[in-house]
Amino acid sequence: MWNLTINFGYADNIVELLCILLAWGLIAMLVARIYRGQDAEERPKLWKIIIVVLLGLFSFTFTLPLFNEPFSIAILPLGVWILYGVLNRKGRWEAYRKYAWMGFGGNFIFLSTALLSIGLAAVFYPDDEVRTYLTDVSEVQLLVTHPSGEDLTINEEKFDDSLATFKHERSNVIQWYEEITEQMWPEEESEEPVEIQEKFPYLLTGVKTKTGEKIQVYVEHDGKGLLVTTKKKQHYYRSKTASFLEERGNAE
Repeated sequence: MWNLTINFGYADNIVELLCILLAWGLIAMLVARIYRGQDAEERPKLWKIIIVVLLGLFSFTFTLPLFNEPFSIAILPLGVWILYGVLNRKGRWEAYRKYAWMGFGGNFIFLSTALLSIGLAAVFYPDDEVRTYLTDVSEVQLLVTHPSGEDLTINEEKFDDSLATFKHERSNVIQWYEEITEQMWPEEESEEPVEIQEKFPYLLTGVKTKTGEKIQVYVEHDGKGLLVTTKKKQHYYRSKTASFLEERGNAE
């Protein structure tokens, strides 16, 4: 897929934010090195340098999936071409040339730091640990999001203790869909209406995460499964212990 982009960067957690700041810091250092290497009379004004570097970031990119994430790899230096066309006619291209190419090279700096952030995030925010997304559950509440859900509540102490037993499992979306389909269109026809059993009829609110990002946590109907939905992906965790859900009035 080809697209036109400029990468200022955005962050979902502190690791990504630090890597973005690192990328801009490296670009600033390299720009300062170019600036010091120029003769005083040839040096452009600072605000013009900033504009040229930012324009140099414009490029045609190719989106490639790496580590289950889409990465934009700069292919053609569109910003550099535009700057060349404008500045060469004014005889100022040589003074700005290195800054323009530095802007284009910044795309690869962002790519490198983005790959670095994935490695660091895997260490600090492991996906296979449910505590990454349910760090603090002291203020969680249970909402029923489907008619098949019952009027239940959470045993907070039991829930907090049971989190250590939740293991990351592959979310079999196709199988879940087939289970719903079988309920909607059973093999034996019946005049009575069919009540659909939603696999995740509950939603947890008030969850605090390590990453600080906004997530949605759905609870399986038996209280032994959690489906964590982030901006980028979903994670399914399953426990073999007893359910942490119970009828209202029975909480200790």
